[in-house]
Amino acid sequence: MKNQIEDFIVRRFQDNNMSFIEGNCYYFAIILCDRFPKLKIYYEPVEGHFLAGDGINFYDANGKYDLRFQPKLLEEIQKEDPLWAKRIRKSCII
Repeated sequence: MKNQIEDFIVRRFQDNNMSFIEGNCYYFAIILCDRFPKLKIYYEPVEGHFLAGDGINFYDANGKYDLRFQPKLLEEIQKEDPLWAKRIRKSCII
């Protein structure tokens, strides 16, 4: 599946990925999760970046994302701290 995801990103977004890197990473994670239902949305709090991943491999508009810090599953953040989840989505969207 990894190659399918990277192929999808290159085919669909290679020329227009900057808008998904600079402020719209949440929306790109939604696109990937919609296209590849086994993926879930993660948030990397140190970088302030949303990713789509399966818990082992993570992706953004550049393709496979090399982790420097462990991301948290957005669903877990929503359960643990709904206010924080709301703030991080809002800060990404605006």
